[in-house]
Amino acid sequence: MTRRISQNKVFVLYLLSISTFFASLNQNIYTPIIPLIRDFFSVSINWVNFTVSSFIFIIAMIQISLGTVIDSKNQKRLLLISFIFINISTIFCAYADHFLLFLIARIVQAIGAGIIPLVTINMITRLFEGEARGSAIGTYQILLTLAPAISPILGGLLGQYYGHQGIFLFLFVISAVLFILIIYGLPDNERKDAQGKTSSLLKTYIAVFSNYMGVSTMIVSFFVFFVYFSILVYLPILLNDQYHVPLQIIGLLYLPLTVSMILGSVIFKKLQKRIPLNDLFIAVLFLMPLEVILFGLLHTKTIIGLAILLFGYGMTVGFSPPLFSTMISNEYSQNRGTALGLFNFIRYSGMAIGGMFSGLYKVIPSNLVYVFLGIFLFFTSILHYRSLKKRLLY
Repeated sequence: MTRRISQNKVFVLYLLSISTFFASLNQNIYTPIIPLIRDFFSVSINWVNFTVSSFIFIIAMIQISLGTVIDSKNQKRLLLISFIFINISTIFCAYADHFLLFLIARIVQAIGAGIIPLVTINMITRLFEGEARGSAIGTYQILLTLAPAISPILGGLLGQYYGHQGIFLFLFVISAVLFILIIYGLPDNERKDAQGKTSSLLKTYIAVFSNYMGVSTMIVSFFVFFVYFSILVYLPILLNDQYHVPLQIIGLLYLPLTVSMILGSVIFKKLQKRIPLNDLFIAVLFLMPLEVILFGLLHTKTIIGLAILLFGYGMTVGFSPPLFSTMISNEYSQNRGTALGLFNFIRYSGMAIGGMFSGLYKVIPSNLVYVFLGIFLFFTSILHYRSLKKRLLY
C-alpha cells in the first residue's frame, strides 16, 4: 500500500509538473517568432512586445487574486477550467487575421495559463514535506525549466516551417491531451477540511508581509526575473539585427540557456540537502549582478562569447526558482497559498516589466542598459545581504 501511495505521488508530481511546463510553454514558445508576428500583422515591435508583457502581467494578476482563496477550492476543477480557456483561445490565436483579435485571444490564453502554476505548486507543497519537499520542488523546477529552454528552439522551428498558426495548433493538441489526463489521472481533492476561517484579506497579507525572509525572497525574485525576461525578449532581436542569424537558427542559439538552466535546477536539488538555504540565497545575491554586468559589456562582441555568457547566466537562473519556492514554502506554514500567489505575482510582474524594458535598446545602447541593471541589482543585493546577516545574528 505504501509503495502504491508513493507511486501515486510520483505520478501526480509529474502530471502537475508537466501541466506547469505547458503553461510556461504557452508563454515562451512565442519569443523567437516576435519578428514573424510583427510582419504578419504589420504592427510595430512595441505592440508585439506588449502581447508578451501583457500575457505575463495577466498571469501575475491571476496569482494575486487566486492566492487568497486557493486553499479552499477544488484544485482539480481549477486546472480543468484553465485548460478549457487555453483550448478555446489557442484556436483563435491560430486563425486570427486581425491583431486586435489575436491580442484578445492571447489575453484569454494568459488567464488559463495563469491558474496552472499556483495550483500545481500549492498541491506539490501539500503533498510533500521536509527534505522531500525541496527534492519534489527541484524535480518540478527541472521540468518547468525545460519550457523556457526548449520553447525558443521549438518555436523557432515551428515558426519557420508552419508560421505562428502551426505553433498555436501544436499547443492546442498538447492542451487537449493534458485535459484528458487530468480528468482521469488526478485525484479529486475537494478540501472539506479547508479552513473555514474568515480572517480578513488585510490580516492575511499583514501576516505574509511580517515574515522578513519571505518578503526578502520575493523582492529579490522580482529583480532576478525582471532582468532574465528583458534578456530573453531582447535576445532574438540581438541575434537577428546584430549577428544576422536566420529565424530557424535563433531558437537553436537558446541552447546554452536550455542546458545550463536545467543544470542549475539539478545542482539546487543536490545542494539543498547539504548547504543551508540562506547560504545559497546569499550566493545568488552576488553572482547574478556580476553575470548581468558581464552580459552588458560583452554581448555584442562575439556570438561565441554570448553563448558562454548565457550558459553561466542560465545556471543561476535555473538555480533560483526552486530555491525561492522552497524558502517561501518553508517560511509559511500558514497562508502558504497566499504567499505562493504573492510570490508568483511578484516574479511574473518582474517578467512583464522586464519584457517592456528591453525596448529601451532603441533609445539607449543595450550595453549601457544591462550594465546599469547589473549595478542596480548589485546594490540591491548589498542591502538584502546586510539585512539578512543582521537577522541571522539575532
